[in-house]
Amino acid sequence: MQPILHTSRLTLRPFESSDSDDVERLAGDVRVAETTAAIPHPYPKGAAADWIATHTATFESRKGVIYAITDTATGKLLGAISLLSMSVNHARCQMGYWVGYDHWKKGICSEAARALIEYAHQVLGMTRVVAHCLTRNIGSARVMEKVGLSREGHLIKHANHKGVFEDVYVYGIVLPGR
Repeated sequence: MQPILHTSRLTLRPFESSDSDDVERLAGDVRVAETTAAIPHPYPKGAAADWIATHTATFESRKGVIYAITDTATGKLLGAISLLSMSVNHARCQMGYWVGYDHWKKGICSEAARALIEYAHQVLGMTRVVAHCLTRNIGSARVMEKVGLSREGHLIKHANHKGVFEDVYVYGIVLPGR
């Protein structure tokens, strides 16, 4: 069973089907979708429910873990954070995240990322976490740096973002372990 994680302000919990409308509203904001290589805009009706329905199998197969980032005081959904492409054999995974536009520049993503990296290391036994961002997504790059990831690469024209090939930064951290 996927554990719930807590920080001083946040609760990271599994998504529930009742979150789908909020996901579509938050992730569907053009300002959020525009900063990622994977979130569509416009966000298709029903796509969030389909996405949420995959989370349990992803966790149970040990291929990844996806969390809803929520405000502990209000229970309000703020965004999502995940560890995907998990390899137990190689003890590595890839972190991804997004936060609703109204919650940018408040340290929410950094706080959630620190908790998830600790969980990856302490519970899942990961010794390497990587993350990517479009080079123009300075906010995401800043989050990675604030939580201890180092820029390891610059991939030229690596992501097809709405028909335009964009450069991507690669970040990583090696955690003590095996």
